[in-house]
Amino acid sequence: MTAVDRDALVRGIGELLLRDIATAGHDLDGYALIADYGDGTRRISGFGYRDGQAPVAATPKTEAELIGARLDELRETTQVDGKTPWSVCVIQLRRAGGRLHAGFVYEDAARWRVTPETLEEVAERARPA
Repeated sequence: MTAVDRDALVRGIGELLLRDIATAGHDLDGYALIADYGDGTRRISGFGYRDGQAPVAATPKTEAELIGARLDELRETTQVDGKTPWSVCVIQLRRAGGRLHAGFVYEDAARWRVTPETLEEVAERARPA
C-alpha cells in the first residue's frame, strides 16, 4: 500500500466520522476515535470535545459498521509483511483548519485501553491539539 492509498483510507474514515457526528447533532470543536485491537477484537471508542470543556462520549452510531470495516481495511493494508500490525489507531479531527490526524500504536497499546478506570485519562490524552 502506498502512502497515498493509506491517506485516502484515513480521509474516508474522517468523512464517515464527520457524517456520523453531524447526524448525532453534536456541536464539537474536535473529535477523537480510538480503535483498539489489542485483545484480538476491534473496540471503538469516540470522544467529542468543546474548547475548555470535559470530553463527552461520542462513539459512532449511524456509521459504526462502515467505520469499523474501513478501520479493519486500514489495519490490514498498512501491515508490513512479517511484522505485527498496529494494535491501536487514534484518529483526531479538529474543526479549526479541518485538521485530520491518524496515529498508529504498535507498542504500549494498554495506554489507550478505555475502561471505567481509564476513561477520563484516555479521553483527555486523545484530545486533538
